[in-house]
Amino acid sequence: MVDIFSMPAFIYDFYGYFYEPMFARRAAVALLLLAPVSAGAGVLVVNQRLAFFADAVGHSVFAGAALALVLHLPEKPAVLAFGALIGLLVVYLSRHSRLASDTVIGLVFSGAVALGLAVVSRNPSAAKGLSRFFLGDVLLLGDGEIAILLGLLIFSFVFMAIFFNHLTLLGLAPVLARSRHPLKSRVAPYAFGVFLALVVMVSVWAVGVLLVTALLVAPAAAGRNWAGSSAAMFRLAVLVAVVSGQAGLYLSTDPRINTATGATVVLVSIAVFSVSFITRRRS
Repeated sequence: MVDIFSMPAFIYDFYGYFYEPMFARRAAVALLLLAPVSAGAGVLVVNQRLAFFADAVGHSVFAGAALALVLHLPEKPAVLAFGALIGLLVVYLSRHSRLASDTVIGLVFSGAVALGLAVVSRNPSAAKGLSRFFLGDVLLLGDGEIAILLGLLIFSFVFMAIFFNHLTLLGLAPVLARSRHPLKSRVAPYAFGVFLALVVMVSVWAVGVLLVTALLVAPAAAGRNWAGSSAAMFRLAVLVAVVSGQAGLYLSTDPRINTATGATVVLVSIAVFSVSFITRRRS
């Protein structure tokens, strides 16, 4: 039986058969940890039609990072906290205003981007620190980011165990969901807003703001094409995310291909989605 504290070294040794540089092994471990997290969030995003929400939260990373740089705060905790606040704000306004959810998301999205641009315009030096968020780079992740991904994976399992079924029911039959669990129905949207914001913010480190929505949506969409139930959709989405992450990393580090890792991972997942669309279940 492998001790839990020796597991990272065990995994790194395993990836040593495929990758010589340690940074590539870290990237492989990061994508392996990120796959079930992004797939689980993606299933909920697809089922509840919230892809625009994920995109808006992803773009708010600029404001969080800019504020962290200007105020001399720890960058990653500040970005995660700002993303969580954005998620809570969107959920609150959607539930307590007369505006449609897409209108609320558009307003918050535009406000967050405008705040980031305003901060950068007054502090041009901060722009250099924000450029890496556009495309991300999973090859630059270190042990600290791996630890955060491991923590997020554990949090994801707890969140899914508590809220996944109820959020699925809430998206399909909200009246029935509220009648069965009124308290959980009030709490679940806020919990999901925070969870999605954290997943998006961490995923930005790997693939960047421009591709983060595809990272979440493509495996879930492929799973939906093949699956006959929510549970099967979740399992297939995780499988597609794992395969896309590992295959994308392997292809991108091949000298004959030599493409950006995040973009290659997304392209593989979209290719799998294309296959799933052609071979999808027809009811």
